[in-house]
Amino acid sequence: MGAIFGILNFDGAPASLGDLDRMSRVLTHRGAEATAWSDGPVALGYRATQITVEDRHDRQPVHAPEADVTLVADVRLDNRADLAAALAIDAPTLRGLPDSALVLRAYLKWGERCAEQLLGDFAFAVWDGRARRLLLARDHMGQRVPFYHLGERSLAFASEIKGLWALPDVPVDIDEATIASRLTRFEARRPGATLFAGVALLTGGAQISVGARGDVRPRTYWTPAAAPAHENRDEAYYAEAYRSVLAEAVACRLRRTVAPAALLLSGGFDSSAIAGLAGPVVTAQDRKLVAVCSAMGPDYAGTIRHARRWAELCARDMPHLDLRYVTREGLSVIGGLEGAFHRNDGTGSYHYVMDSLYAAAAEAGAGVILDGYGGDQTLNPRGDTALAHALARGEVARFAAEFRAHLRVSGDGIWDAVRLSLAPLAPAAARRAWRRVRGAGGASRYPVIAPGFLEELVATGRLEPAGGRAPVDPRARMLRGLERRRAAAGAIAAAAHGLEPAEPFFDKRVVELALAIPPHLHVVRGRNRHLARRALADVYPPEFQARGRANDDLAPDFQRMAASIQPEVLAELARMEASGRLARYVDLAEVRRLLTARGPDDHNSGWEVETQLALDAFVTARLIEWIRRSND
Repeated sequence: MGAIFGILNFDGAPASLGDLDRMSRVLTHRGAEATAWSDGPVALGYRATQITVEDRHDRQPVHAPEADVTLVADVRLDNRADLAAALAIDAPTLRGLPDSALVLRAYLKWGERCAEQLLGDFAFAVWDGRARRLLLARDHMGQRVPFYHLGERSLAFASEIKGLWALPDVPVDIDEATIASRLTRFEARRPGATLFAGVALLTGGAQISVGARGDVRPRTYWTPAAAPAHENRDEAYYAEAYRSVLAEAVACRLRRTVAPAALLLSGGFDSSAIAGLAGPVVTAQDRKLVAVCSAMGPDYAGTIRHARRWAELCARDMPHLDLRYVTREGLSVIGGLEGAFHRNDGTGSYHYVMDSLYAAAAEAGAGVILDGYGGDQTLNPRGDTALAHALARGEVARFAAEFRAHLRVSGDGIWDAVRLSLAPLAPAAARRAWRRVRGAGGASRYPVIAPGFLEELVATGRLEPAGGRAPVDPRARMLRGLERRRAAAGAIAAAAHGLEPAEPFFDKRVVELALAIPPHLHVVRGRNRHLARRALADVYPPEFQARGRANDDLAPDFQRMAASIQPEVLAELARMEASGRLARYVDLAEVRRLLTARGPDDHNSGWEVETQLALDAFVTARLIEWIRRSND
C-alpha cells in the first residue's frame, strides 16, 4: 500500500522537489516515511508501508548506479524464487531483498520487457539514465494503481489522483465522456479514461515508456487468455485445478504479511471460498482472519434478504474467522459525501458501506483486506446464458436436460425459464420491443442523463455504445468483462484506512485457468457454480451445495436508507435545478421521479433499480459540483 509518484520534464528543466513534496504530503496516509530522489528533469518519490516481511528491508528509491537506473515500486511479488533463479540470486541474499530490488534487477536483465517476468501485484516506475526514458508499468490485472498526467511539458504519475492534483499543471475538472459513461452503459473512447480531465489510468497488463523529450511508447504486454496447460482436460482435472490455483492465489496474499489480514465477507460463493481457503495459512500464523460483513442487525426479522445467515454458517465451520458485522445505523450516502470525494478521488453511492467495512477491518489491526470481487468474471460465472449457449451450439439434449433441471431447482415457471433461455438469443429489434412493452424503451434506458448530452458525445466521437448485445458464449462474456476492468476506486478507499486491498480471483493464474474451463461445467444439473461446489465441498458449509442463485446485496437496506434521506435529497435537487449548472449533464427531474418511485418498505433486498439509478446520479451531480467549485 505504499505510494509512488514522480515527474519528468520534457524541456530538460530540473524537476521541482517542491512539487514532489506537495505530491508526497497529500499521500501521507499511504506511509509515514517519505523519500525522494531527483536527477535533472526527473524526480521520483515513495511513501513506505510495511505489508510483507521483505518490506522491512525496503529502501526506495532503489538504484543501480553502474547502469544509471533508479526505480520506485508499489509491489508484492509471488514468484520471488523463480526470479532469484533466473537472476542468479542465492537464498541468503534473497531473504534480505525487498520486492522492489527484485524488480530493479529484473529491469537490468530484461529491460522494458521485465513486467512479463513478474507475477504478483505491482505498479512501478523506472528511470533509465542512459536511455533517457521513464518506464511506467502495471500488473496483469491492475491490482496496484498508477495514474498519470501527460502534458505538453511533462509527465507526472502518482498512486492516487489527488497526488497529481498537487501539481499546478494538472487540471482539476471532470472528463465529460467518462461522466456520461458513468450515467449510462456507453464507453469513453479515450483509453484509460478516468472521471477527471487530463488524468489517465494505466490499465492492467499495460505499460508506457516516455522519453526525456516527451515521445511515448505504449505497450500491452499481456491480455487475458487461457493457459495452454489447462485446456482440453476433464472435469476431475478442473476441480483439482480450481482448488489448487485459487488456494495458491489466496495464500500468496497472506503468507508474508506482517499484520493480520481481513476479508470482505458477503457470504457468497466467492468471498466464502477465500474465507475457507485462508484457513491453513492464518492458522499456521497463529492468527484469525478478520471477516467484516454488511448485514441486517441480529434482531431483524423482516423480509429483506441479507448475508447474516451465510456469514454465520461460514463462522460455524471455519473457526479461524473473527466475524464482525457492520449494520450501517445512522449512515447514508449523503453523510460525509465531500469527504469521501476527497479520500477516494471521487466515489459512488455505496461509499458509506465500504468506508464502514474498511474502518472495522482497520480497527481490528488488519494490514491487508481480501475481497471476493472477480469471482463472477472468472472461476464462478453466474451461468445466466448457459441454456442459451447450449441451444445456440445445437446441443439439444444438454439444453433439454438443463432446462428441466432449472425448473426443478429454481422454482421458476416455464415462461420465466423460456425467457431466460431465449432472451440472450433474441434479435435487437425483439429486445427493443420487449423493453417498450415493459416501459423501458428508447431513451429511458438511460433515464438520468440530460437529453442531448449523450447524443452530443456520441456524435462527436467521444463516446460509443458498450458493444451492443452481451455475448452468449460464456468465455466471450468473461473476456469482455475482464477487458473492461478498471480497478482503482476500491484500492484508494482501502488505502485511506491504511489497508492494502487484494483480489485473489483477479490473480493472473486464476484468470488463465478460468478461461480454459469448458462452459458446460459452469452449470450442471440446474445449479451454477458447479466446480466451486465440487472443488470446495469440504471448505464450504454443507448448506452451500443446495444454495440458490440469489446474491445478497452489500447494502440490503438501501431502500430504507434512501427513504430516510429523501427530504434532504429532494431539497438538494431543487437547489441544483435552480442553479442550472447541472442541466447539461443530469436530468434532475427524472432523478426526482426515480427517487420517489418506491416507498420505504417497497424493497428488493438492496437491488432497487430505480433508487440506485437516482442516488448514483445524485452523487455524480454532487461530484461535478465539488470539482467545479475547486476551479472557482
